[in-house]
Amino acid sequence: MDRKAWFDLVEGGFTGRWAARALSAALVVLIVLNALAVVLESDPDHFAAYRAAFRGFEAFSVAVFTLEYLLRAWVAPEHERYAGLSAWAARRRYLVSPLAVVDLLAVLPAYLGHVFGLDLRYLRLLRLLRLLKLTHYFRGLAVFVTVVQAEIRTLMSGIFTILVLVVIAAALMYAFEHEAQPRVFATIGDSLWWAVVTMTTVGYGDITPVTAAGRVLATVIMLLGVGIVALPAGVLAARFAEELQARRDQLSAQLDLALMDGRLNRDELADLERMSAELGISRDTLHRMLQTQSLRHLVVPTCPHCGKRID
Repeated sequence: MDRKAWFDLVEGGFTGRWAARALSAALVVLIVLNALAVVLESDPDHFAAYRAAFRGFEAFSVAVFTLEYLLRAWVAPEHERYAGLSAWAARRRYLVSPLAVVDLLAVLPAYLGHVFGLDLRYLRLLRLLRLLKLTHYFRGLAVFVTVVQAEIRTLMSGIFTILVLVVIAAALMYAFEHEAQPRVFATIGDSLWWAVVTMTTVGYGDITPVTAAGRVLATVIMLLGVGIVALPAGVLAARFAEELQARRDQLSAQLDLALMDGRLNRDELADLERMSAELGISRDTLHRMLQTQSLRHLVVPTCPHCGKRID
């Protein structure tokens, strides 16, 4: 098999040929089983009884995920996004992409544990990062990753603002409540828990202010929290809607090209269905768009002399 064939196999996903779909399904099952294994290993009795099976399964999973990681890096020059780059430049660009980093994190804890002898209890928990590999196979998750990547600066600004307000609120509450509740608000660090719980409007009620100044501050923090903490979610929701609309517009433009001759053959329909799957647009949405745009491209026969419709 040449590199293009391997690319179609590894990157084809559930929209590729039968071999690509089978490989994707097998890898998804392996990822889910890895998450289940982490849950079962947390029970000391299960881990002691099936230690050899767990270790064998982990070794097999690491080998498969490592091979997948290397294959994806090798076939990276076949990606359209890396067109015009040399093979090694394309691979370097791919290795720093978010999906490649996720693939690396899926196997890195296992190698760190063996090389540096780190505590395996915590490394087992890091194996849950393998769930992030599902973004390769489910386009909805891939869209979410794209949205976060596009709005990372805005999100970081919002998170930084929230952190600053949390620290300020904790310092003020310490100043107001320390004398009245020296054990509860012993330090600013202890007040941080209250500030986070209040700012996020969770309100466990385990720590509450008793002074008038503290209650006024708590009221202000709760009102601010309703709007400020929701900002990152609002940014993501707006960007998510924009991304979906941009993908629909891209599919709509391709539909217009396919319908220019007034007909849609089987190959064109298959290409459109493949494109809609890659864009994360459902087949039902594609067919609704097809019906709508077919009406726009419908040619009504008219008389060349008088311009009246010919029935």
